[in-house]
Amino acid sequence: MISAMKRLPLVVLLAILLLPPLFGFSLSGTRVQDQPFDSEEELGKIDFAKPLAENQRKWVEGATVSLLTIGSGDPLYAWFGHTALIVGQPSGGQVMYDYGVFDTEQKNFYLNFARGRMYYAVYESEATWRIQEALDEKRDVKLVELDLTPEATFATIRFLQHNAMAENSTYLYHFYKDNCATRIRDIINAATDGEFRAWAEAQGASGTYRQLAQRYLAHAPVVFWALDFLQGPSIDKPLSRYDQMFLPEELNKAVLDFFPSLAAKEQIVQDTRAEHVRFTAHARNVNNDWVYALAGVIAASLLFMLGRRCRRTTYLLHALILLALGGLGSILLFMMTFSDMDMTWLNENILLVNPLLLLASFSAFRAAFSGRPGKLAGWLYQLLFGAGILLVVAKGVLPTLFVQDNMKVILLLLPLYLSGAALYRRAKGKELQALHP
Repeated sequence: MISAMKRLPLVVLLAILLLPPLFGFSLSGTRVQDQPFDSEEELGKIDFAKPLAENQRKWVEGATVSLLTIGSGDPLYAWFGHTALIVGQPSGGQVMYDYGVFDTEQKNFYLNFARGRMYYAVYESEATWRIQEALDEKRDVKLVELDLTPEATFATIRFLQHNAMAENSTYLYHFYKDNCATRIRDIINAATDGEFRAWAEAQGASGTYRQLAQRYLAHAPVVFWALDFLQGPSIDKPLSRYDQMFLPEELNKAVLDFFPSLAAKEQIVQDTRAEHVRFTAHARNVNNDWVYALAGVIAASLLFMLGRRCRRTTYLLHALILLALGGLGSILLFMMTFSDMDMTWLNENILLVNPLLLLASFSAFRAAFSGRPGKLAGWLYQLLFGAGILLVVAKGVLPTLFVQDNMKVILLLLPLYLSGAALYRRAKGKELQALHP
């Protein structure tokens, strides 16, 4: 009874500290921001079949609208490629319109980014040097002229010019739903009187946002795991082909399929695949859950075996692991509760990785210097291992409720948590044995 009373303050403290994560987990996701320039709404106001005056028709006969697709680049934000529209003018000039352009010098840019308020813009520039820039970076470059009616071509050019004006250029960026490719996709859809979307959605559902993103991230498993960890169930819904066009390469493929006559006219300006300059995105979805499971088992086994010989060193390694996970859990909690990034809301991972791990890391650091096992670290390892097992069971029993595809997170962490719990339990047993031989 006395032992239970001694533990009561700790239990109360843990319960209080768990309230913020639980609050974050229970968010309904109703936060909505105003879109500075809603292109779909603005496109809906335009008549892409409006008859042209004679001078307009004569001008547009010498004009073109082409889709530019640029392959993966070296920075993380360029791994998914880029896309733009290029307007060829009768005079011979070429103007490029690309969305998703950001400026780090923008006021409060990093604060807004952390809060999910990414104000990006459409950029109007001379196309030749922009294409040359991509060529110099050794990125794939493809160009195809869209097969639009003269009326649709003229209206599209007018819309792009209007959108690029300073007062209209800024918009609220969303990685999956409102990026450089989706804005151009919506323009093409409007220019075809909705036929592009109807055709794409009739293709059926295939894959999720998470699965498609993994094709471009699989070459960097640590980066992918961290980004995968921060994103919740909203990116695990089956997608239509129209949704898949958030990726520039998928948009390019869809345009060629929708306009069959364009396939023979596609201009491959540069193809670097044979040069192996950088990674190549997977053509199909990748499932490497077993890699993270194996990594978790190996790391947990090594830590446990090391703990039998170098206990203090093992405590220190656990402290560093808990510190890193606690920091990641704190970022997730912030994004769930204070950020407008809807892809982070209702994230199940907060049950396994949260700020409590920061307290556990302090306990582990103290154990590393004192040689005595910390109660909090060992107790929390047991608690989180149990939570992980319950989450796996819940996914099996209620798959329609627990839809988040986070087995990579669970399979990596469970062995580590079990190893930590076993280490502290074993050390505590030896300590008690020494006190009561």
